[in-house]
Formats: sequence, structure tokens, C-alpha cells
Amino acid sequence: MIESVGIIGVGHLATYLVEGLRKADPNLEIFLSQFKGDFTESLAERFSATAVADNQAVADCTNLVIVSTRPGDILAACEAVSFRTEHTIVSTAAGISLAILEPAVAPASVVRAMPITCAAIHRSPTLLCPDHKIASSLFDLLGSVHVLDDEEHFTSASVSTAYYGWVYALLDKAVAWIAEAGVPREIARPLILETTRGAAEMGMARRDQDLSELLDSLATPGGITRDGLQTLEDRQSLEAWVEAMEMVLKRMRRSS
Repeated sequence: MIESVGIIGVGHLATYLVEGLRKADPNLEIFLSQFKGDFTESLAERFSATAVADNQAVADCTNLVIVSTRPGDILAACEAVSFRTEHTIVSTAAGISLAILEPAVAPASVVRAMPITCAAIHRSPTLLCPDHKIASSLFDLLGSVHVLDDEEHFTSASVSTAYYGWVYALLDKAVAWIAEAGVPREIARPLILETTRGAAEMGMARRDQDLSELLDSLATPGGITRDGLQTLEDRQSLEAWVEAMEMVLKRMRRSS
């Protein structure tokens, strides 16, 4: 059982991790570095966490430390802290490999994780590399854990975290269109969100079927789904998503 965790790099992602962790375990001790001063104090007060003086103080308070700084800042942040052998360091920095991280946190052990903001509601499918009992137990509190011991595969799978953000862009565009067509926004928004959730849950429930099969069952010849899909294909809209994923992957590979 995890009794405490610390976070270095208290920014955007950390706010969602803290929210999810506190909801999952009211007794978990959470230590936050006061790098951002008032923001950290406010977050700590909101979720019954403890704001400590600096990054070293976080490491002094707990053996489990999440480092959620920006990728360009993580090495400097880690190298300035004296970690112990018993420390487990969890890096959420995209594109920064274990080979780069290990010397910066020595003699501690380090794992890479890619949670997303829906950790706040315990729905984050968190990627983990390599497998690590303590880190896995931590992220089990926030959703599901997907372990990839091959770091190249982990990097490829991490593109899903960018895809997660793009989904919001698609949802927003669909809601706006339906609202502009005259549907009250208080109906348009849940309609699109529930429709999207339904598609995802159907895919999860029909694990024996490829997603393409589920699509084919909907996109029957002459139907509105097929006609709309054809428009998307004619404009290479789906290919644009693939190109975006390729771009993100290349950027991650450059960082490592």
C-alpha cells in the first residue's frame, strides 16, 4: 500500500494527478514542491496536500516522487536533488529516455509514465515503462495501467496523449456545429459527449471485433454515415490525423 507520494514540477498535469489521488485515497500523504509559490499553496489547500519548501524537501519527505516538469527542465530539476537508493522516480516528461534520466536520478530507480488529465476522474489509461510494482500501484488509483517494457514501443504509444487533446478539438467542433444548426447548447454538448462515450464503450465491449468492423456495420451503402465518411475520406481528413501522429512521434524521438 502506498502511504505517500511527492510531486516535483507542480504545473498543469500535477493538478489533475493531485485531484485524482486525493479522491482515490483520503489518507495518502501528498507532498508538493513550492516552485510556483501561491499556486502550489492553493492546490495543497484545496486537496489536503502539503506544500514543502523545494524539490529536495519533497525527496526528503517520501520515497516515491513524480517529476512532472517540462521535458526541457527535467534533467536540471533531478540533478539538483540528492536522491537515495530507496527512491522511485516517476518521470512524465515526454520524449526523455531512461538512458538520459538514469544518471540524473542515481542511485534511485526511475520509470517513465504517461498519464493524462482524466486521471482526475480515475479514467487515465497510463502508460508505464518499464514495469514497476510501486509505480503501477500508484497509477492503478487513477485508472488503468498499460506496461510496455520496450521503450521504443512506449514512445510510439505515448502519441496517444496528444491524440487525447485532439479529441477535444473534434468534440468542440461538433458541438458548435449542432448548436449553430439551432439545437440548444445544453442539449448539443451532452449529445456529442454521450455519443462519443457510447462509441468508445461499444468498442471496449466488443473486444472480439476490430473497430473497422464496427464502423462497417454502421456505414452501410447509401446511408448517412457512409456518405459523411466518404466526404471525410475525399478530403483526406483521416489521413491528416495520421500525419499529426507521425509528427508527434518524430518530435518525441528527437528529444530522446
